Amino acid sequence: MKLRLGSIEFINSLPVDLGLLTGAVRLEADFVQGSPVALNNKLLGGELDISPVSSFFYAEHADRLVLLPELSISSESSVESVLLFSREKIENLKNQTLRITGKGRTTPALLEILCRERYDFRPRLELLSTPFDGELGDAEGVLLIGDEALEWKQRLKRRSLKVTDLAEEWREWTKLPFVFAVWAARRDFFSKNPGRTLEAWEAILRSRDWGFANMEQVFARSEQKTGLPKPILQSYFSRLSYDFNEKHKKGMALYFEYAVKCGLLEAARGIEEVSPVPSGQFLGAKT
Repeated sequence: MKLRLGSIEFINSLPVDLGLLTGAVRLEADFVQGSPVALNNKLLGGELDISPVSSFFYAEHADRLVLLPELSISSESSVESVLLFSREKIENLKNQTLRITGKGRTTPALLEILCRERYDFRPRLELLSTPFDGELGDAEGVLLIGDEALEWKQRLKRRSLKVTDLAEEWREWTKLPFVFAVWAARRDFFSKNPGRTLEAWEAILRSRDWGFANMEQVFARSEQKTGLPKPILQSYFSRLSYDFNEKHKKGMALYFEYAVKCGLLEAARGIEEVSPVPSGQFLGAKT
């Protein structure tokens, strides 16, 4: 049976995935694209073996998942794809309704953490019942993520809405990167298939290297998907990080701690990666 590998449908994953998706980097696998929430559920439900997952989702299910080293989708500055559009500044939104999409878990939790821990109020969050059409309606703000946030930022430029970049808010507050997604394998798959996990991990890293070396193709695919011009895409990708070093882990661990403090997580779990050793096997390593 072929390996089943998830791929985030947003353009932010293209520098990592495009080499694999185009066949420039070879891996015998079936590729499944979807929103972060869809991939989260497919991985845990046994429909995928390895996939990028939301950081928050990893924290919820760390007992059933292991992380692949050196891989994340992160930002150390503003990122332009996790945006709160509102009539007032974020610090003035107490007792106001804010709407969120159901496409991710990490960013809505980040919004709640920022409101409660940085600005000292509990936000009133509601799911968008219909696709965002540019109007806030009876809400005071809406949180958009991924390609949708990038596209609506351009469309709403002439509106008098406040735009809050949650990644920038996090960085200014904590001085640490924010980790949106990590790559994980199901723990049961990894325990039975350490060699296939190693092979997939190495292919994903090669694909990332290929993506960095072929950013013109990444820009072209992104422009085709979003309609956004190359200068905006260049600025966007320059703000993203695809590493997962000690600084990233520290930022993710702090996010988990705040999520526990706010009652969004039951417990802050350790960050457990699978680490290749010379024998070609993996050893679990907690940090």
